[in-house]
Amino acid sequence: MKNPKTEALEILQSIPDEKIFPILKVLTRLQNLYTRNSDISEYNETPSSIMGICKKYANPKLIPMEKNAWVMAVNNKHDIN
Repeated sequence: MKNPKTEALEILQSIPDEKIFPILKVLTRLQNLYTRNSDISEYNETPSSIMGICKKYANPKLIPMEKNAWVMAVNNKHDIN
């Protein structure tokens, strides 16, 4: 089996120079993800329940509107009054 980095380099070398820029952006962002100083464990929390998993991001002013949000979205999409 080939070394994964060697295989990746071979793939990169086969891509034309003018098409390599998007791949470089992705690789740079991946490198930044792996080398950043913040603690990644904050993203690995396992919820005890799926209900309310995003509650900490909720806008308190919009919570009362949640029950009708789906109906409003469907009405807006289909222009139903």
